[in-house]
Amino acid sequence: MAGTILQWIKSNILIVISSALILILLPVGWFFSSGWNNSIETAATDAFNKEKNNLKKASSIEYSLPAVLKGEEGLTESRAPNSIVTKFYQERKDERDIQVDEVVERGTQFNKENHKVLVEGLLPEAESLSELRKRGFRLGELIAGTQEAPSIYTRLLRKLNAGDAPNPETLLASLKQFKEQQEENYAATSSDGKVSIEQAALLDQALIKRRLDEYAGRAESIAFYCSIDAIQTSSPEAGYSHVPATPPGYDSINETVVYTWTWDYWIISDILRGISAANTDASGVSLPVPDAPVKHVEKIRVKEFTAAAQTPDDDFSDNSRSGRRGSRGGPSTPDPTNSTVTKSYTGRTGGDMGSLYDIRYVDLTIIASSKDLPAVFDALGKTNYMTVIDADLSQVNVWDALANGYFYGDDHLVRAELTIETVWLRSWTKDLMPKSIRTSLRIVLDSDNPDEYDG
Repeated sequence: MAGTILQWIKSNILIVISSALILILLPVGWFFSSGWNNSIETAATDAFNKEKNNLKKASSIEYSLPAVLKGEEGLTESRAPNSIVTKFYQERKDERDIQVDEVVERGTQFNKENHKVLVEGLLPEAESLSELRKRGFRLGELIAGTQEAPSIYTRLLRKLNAGDAPNPETLLASLKQFKEQQEENYAATSSDGKVSIEQAALLDQALIKRRLDEYAGRAESIAFYCSIDAIQTSSPEAGYSHVPATPPGYDSINETVVYTWTWDYWIISDILRGISAANTDASGVSLPVPDAPVKHVEKIRVKEFTAAAQTPDDDFSDNSRSGRRGSRGGPSTPDPTNSTVTKSYTGRTGGDMGSLYDIRYVDLTIIASSKDLPAVFDALGKTNYMTVIDADLSQVNVWDALANGYFYGDDHLVRAELTIETVWLRSWTKDLMPKSIRTSLRIVLDSDNPDEYDG
């Protein structure tokens, strides 16, 4: 039986081998085909999901309009692409961009208005050291005033119809002349040619009334009291910019000084114009002292700009044929934020590197109507970017004021010692800054080489 089987296998060897291969390859084929099927399925699934996501993205896009004003919420929605919706969002975005540009332009113009260079050829740099000294001295004369021409501050006060109390010497001479005339009149009508006791008493009362009338008449003729002494000082005060009362010497003039003089004038002129606006009624008529909110400006002091105070003088070279400036000494890395004034409640911290604006603080002392102080604060804010960040109020002795020639009227008065925060946009001030100050603040002009400010 076994021989028969072996003989059959030998005679049918191809059939036997084929059958064996079939039996072996069936499970192996099943194993490999299962693996291929899984990889094909995974690849197909990935391709499907990818296409599905692409179709989903193509069927929905995100439209948005960013918020412009503080507290405003932006508009965002996700929806299928739509040419009309796309056009709507694009138009609204373009409109907002135009509005933002207009606001920026108007805001810059508001900050810049009425602020011009007082002497041409000084800022941001003079042609040479000699030109700096010559033109800077001319600026010093404008600031301090000379015998031939009053200070630019005096001219500003006149323009705003501000003035001081009647001159004591002039008033005394007028009262003396009046007294002598009255005594002559009394003596001429007296039998003994003398002034009687009753007439002397009447004359004393007449002199008091005449003096008070002079005070009241002066108050009715001006918008507010303010003397040049409220602005200028004969010597520097620690922590404050110096507005000189006499022209400075040539050797004390440098780019930082002339820039600070100019900047201080802008600030002080804004303060005075704000007070003038507060003392103007709704019809645009300037009110006299007795009716005005601000009666008297006793003192204006602009606090020192730290970066300018720490900036060393520039080096000049007149060796070049053109007379232009040669090499400059760079600042020793001053810290412009090292100020005695901390951040106010406004949250502004200008004056540092990378800031869009600088801040100058002003100490202002005024005598004003207590009920009208809010209107005064509002008028300052409408004149320029100025905010009252501190106010200390005290009583006013009106009799002492009257004894010194100041007549304030019948309002309840307070002496207000104010700290005012003023903001100056670098978008326009940087073009007038000396290079030494720009370098210390890392301010780069379009024409500058940014590498000069590295390190």
